Amino acid sequence: HYPEVKQRLRQEFDKVVGNDLTRPITYKDLDGLEYCDAVIKEVYRHSPIAFVLGRISAQNDNVGGYDWPEGTTFQILASAIMKHEDYWTEPEKFDPDRFYKVEEGDKYLLEKKKIKNTFQMFGGGVRICPGKKLAIIKL
Repeated sequence: HYPEVKQRLRQEFDKVVGNDLTRPITYKDLDGLEYCDAVIKEVYRHSPIAFVLGRISAQNDNVGGYDWPEGTTFQILASAIMKHEDYWTEPEKFDPDRFYKVEEGDKYLLEKKKIKNTFQMFGGGVRICPGKKLAIIKL
């Protein structure tokens, strides 16, 4: 599947890590593995590990036209968000470029500006997973 993706990944690894297949990937290498990061995110978007994300409201609020009291538990279905047409261009298509470098004229430009709020692979904000970089190295 997706030989062009595999080829781009291989080129990036050869450039950043070199041809030594025994050399471990380091934390410093991650900055140069931008396309690899995009592929990991796109794979996760298609098959989220965390099925449901839970949140508890900190105050009374109105969401979706309904009033919710403080302390209400919300369960967010990650897979529904990851493939919802309101957030993703061609949501069923596997395309790592949707996460790779923001450039003017990019067909995913508007999507990339919204990703911060729709893509929660490692959580977000002050509760972002502290093991994010380690997990990506291990992938």
